[in-house]
Amino acid sequence: MSNPERHSLAGLAVESGVPVPCAGNLPLAMDDPQFVWFIEKGTIDLFLVEHRDGKEQSAPQHLMRADSGRLLLGVTPQAGNTTLSLIAKGLPNTLLRRLPITSLAAVRSAELAEHVDTWVMDVSTMLSRDVAPRPRPDVLVGPTQKPESRSGRLSAQRGVVWVSELTLGAGLFMSLIDAAQGKSGDSPATIALTPVSWLTLTEEMPLYARSSRTLAEESLLLPALAHFHSVAFSLERLNRRLAVVDQANLDRERATNRRADEEGARRRLFNLYGLLEPEEVGGSDSALLDVLRIIGRHEGIDFKWPARTDVAGTAAALSKVLDASAVRGRQVRLDQADRWWMSDSGAMLAFRKDDGRPVALLPGLLGHYREVDSLGCKTKVTPERAQSLCPEAWLFYPPLPSGVAGPRDLFRLARKRLTIDFVRFGLTGLLGGLIMLLPSVVAGFILNEVIPTDATSLLYSAIAALAALALIRALLHVLQGTTLMRLEGRATSRVEAAFWDRLLRLPLSCLHRYSAGDLAMRGMTFQNLRDTVQGVVANAVLSIVFLSPAFVLIYFYDARLGAITAAFGLLSFVVTIMLGLGQISPQSRATRTIHHLAGRLFQLINGISQLRVDGAEGSAFAVWARDYREQKLAELQRGTFETHLLAFGAALPLLAGAVLILAITLPPGHVTITAGDFFVVYLLFMLFLTGIARLGRSFSTVAAIMPALEQVRPFLIEPPEISVEGESVETLGGEIVFDHVSFHYDPDGPLILDDVSIHARPGEFIAIAGESGAGKSTLFRLALGLDQPSGGAVYYDGRDLKHLNVKQVRRQVGTVPQTVQLHPQDLWDNIVGDYEGATAKDTWHAAKLAAVDRDIAAMPMGMFTNVGASASVTSGGESQRITIAHALLRNPRILLLDEATNWLDNESQSKIMANLAGLSSTRIIIAHRLSTLRQVDRIYVMQAGKVVQDGTFKELVATEGVFRDLVRRQMA
Repeated sequence: MSNPERHSLAGLAVESGVPVPCAGNLPLAMDDPQFVWFIEKGTIDLFLVEHRDGKEQSAPQHLMRADSGRLLLGVTPQAGNTTLSLIAKGLPNTLLRRLPITSLAAVRSAELAEHVDTWVMDVSTMLSRDVAPRPRPDVLVGPTQKPESRSGRLSAQRGVVWVSELTLGAGLFMSLIDAAQGKSGDSPATIALTPVSWLTLTEEMPLYARSSRTLAEESLLLPALAHFHSVAFSLERLNRRLAVVDQANLDRERATNRRADEEGARRRLFNLYGLLEPEEVGGSDSALLDVLRIIGRHEGIDFKWPARTDVAGTAAALSKVLDASAVRGRQVRLDQADRWWMSDSGAMLAFRKDDGRPVALLPGLLGHYREVDSLGCKTKVTPERAQSLCPEAWLFYPPLPSGVAGPRDLFRLARKRLTIDFVRFGLTGLLGGLIMLLPSVVAGFILNEVIPTDATSLLYSAIAALAALALIRALLHVLQGTTLMRLEGRATSRVEAAFWDRLLRLPLSCLHRYSAGDLAMRGMTFQNLRDTVQGVVANAVLSIVFLSPAFVLIYFYDARLGAITAAFGLLSFVVTIMLGLGQISPQSRATRTIHHLAGRLFQLINGISQLRVDGAEGSAFAVWARDYREQKLAELQRGTFETHLLAFGAALPLLAGAVLILAITLPPGHVTITAGDFFVVYLLFMLFLTGIARLGRSFSTVAAIMPALEQVRPFLIEPPEISVEGESVETLGGEIVFDHVSFHYDPDGPLILDDVSIHARPGEFIAIAGESGAGKSTLFRLALGLDQPSGGAVYYDGRDLKHLNVKQVRRQVGTVPQTVQLHPQDLWDNIVGDYEGATAKDTWHAAKLAAVDRDIAAMPMGMFTNVGASASVTSGGESQRITIAHALLRNPRILLLDEATNWLDNESQSKIMANLAGLSSTRIIIAHRLSTLRQVDRIYVMQAGKVVQDGTFKELVATEGVFRDLVRRQMA
């Protein structure tokens, strides 16, 4: 029957509705399902009230606020031990019109459907308000013309979708209430689904999915709405009961945790002197954190417990602790054959085989491990004890301070737990130095005592002593070298790991200041300095422990020669230092030029094909030659100082010998010294000068170290991007809001984004369109926390991104950047990446969603085809689709795609867009090819950093504006 006889709802309400006043002090009970109310003017607040015998049992709960022009429906009160009913309270001057529900049959179907959809959306939002995170639907449904087979968890793709043909036991509404509850006999039920509600089917079955307008036209909307009210308010009653149970469980858990903490504190006090046996002490929920804190005190790491954690003592809980603490760790294997408990590989976290309790493995001063449990009970690790531990353990890397770091922090990190090695190295150096002095003394003894008296037996004894000293010296040298390697390996590995951790946490705005080649050279600084630092430590320590005994021995033979030795040694030391420090300035220039040249070379090599196409090889060579010339000039200037230093070192022994001879022959006075003693002094003086030269070279090596440290200084003073104080993000719900976001790169520069507001609801598919330079890609950078808004904020599930753990957020967001570059590995590794839970089925499914499965199957080795360094195996479109497959593999809650299909042909692009439309993730896509956006839920159009339009594809094409002009230009 049509349309001339249908009326608008407002006209019908004014014509036949009964005026009903409603105010805060004059509430209206909306408990009669036979009536509806139309808001003629004013504003109404709806509340759910639970009462018993006319007395309220809890505070009224706000359901929604409705303005004039809205339709309010009566709901049958839910009766039980208490009654749940709907109450309306109006603002001043509010007027309602009451109508029989049967009169809605005279309202136009489209208008009635719009009012009902708004009502159902508000009720569904109320029902899902406390569900966090919301379960992810398996299938998003939309209105269909015929039944389709469905299974799993269903939710509406957009708007309100009515699912019918449900029978008792067939499905649970929001996983709690039978969707067919209350239906009489075997008649099927119809339930409303929205993007925030869901239906869990117990088995696969054919279902209808229709819109509210279709039901209105078939006169089925009002009965379906009545059943929806019955199910929805039964669910609300159940939610209230479950909330009481949850609160009781929470109170019990808090009491249990308090008792456990108190018991643990008592046990720790009783166990100050090891009164408890390790087997008697049990762990609590905080056992993992207690053990980590023991390791942290040993290694200098501050472990922090996340705000929310599921189970202590598991790998999942450990991962959350590492995220919250901004600490990196890796798994290691405890192999019995390696006798690991006898060495020192640093503090480790292990788990017992029998009960899975965490324990700390701490090395002793001499390297033997001790097992320490959460209460501090210590047990020496024996082969039998080692067998009681799980074979996998965790090793952790101490990070640099989260703020500004400097050389002092690097030194503190490098020397951690190296005291014993330093002492061992110093003692071996001192003993080795003394042994080096003894041959000189023995030679003097031979000249003074053996040769004049022809004491052959003493000569043989001296020879035997020298041979023994040589053997001892060799053993000490081996021990010294082993100790030095331990010092070098531990210190440099710890510093390198901390530096790379810092580098990976820096904001991109810092890294973008340097070319890729320059970054690579700066990143390898500590590895390149490894041998240099080793030489500095060895020369400095050995020279210091050697010089004093040599000087004392010379002074013992003759005080005047000792004074000459000190003066000459000081002079040579000063000259050596001056020549060494003179190399710092040219070395700094050389280092800067080398890094700059490395960046240029990386760019030239990557662009060599384009250089040949443009015939610009000569220009490239000129660029390289200019930088290379600067490098060589600096190296030549540094070489001049180095040559002078070598010449001075070569002349020093002869000059020293001349000075000694002059000292004993020239007045005033003369030195009375035997030939043997003079020979001893001469040899000791040479050894003394050798020590002076080694010490001087240690300072001159600073010429190489200081410029290198200056190259990494910008990365140490830049605060890391990821704050350890960020709120933990267990699971994203899928909502993203750009709330009045503005952004500019420079405080005085132009605005790239100007008061942009975009709301992507969970499961929604939205697109951002606009000309180049409109600020679309900048939005993606802000969404990932790569840049910070100058104004406004980005919210995930209602939480400001700047207060969240950005690392955890990014882990749950699938991202496809505008420019893709595959890794030089096989296709499997490019799709799977570091996702440990990937299976072959999951990987091929992701490839199918990205429409690249057939291309991969046609390659020589399928998934294991190697891409190569130049990625010449795949085309640009295939590379994009492989990157899309990588983003889809984890089935992320949120997908961000920036021009992800610009290299694809129309057929591939259509397939991917169709597959994306069927996903339940929140999808935000930037696209220039506007014809592909017909399947998205909403389009935001940007121009000059502002959102100038938003709506569906049909709405925007039908409206004169920027989007319509863009479409015209593309289709012209």
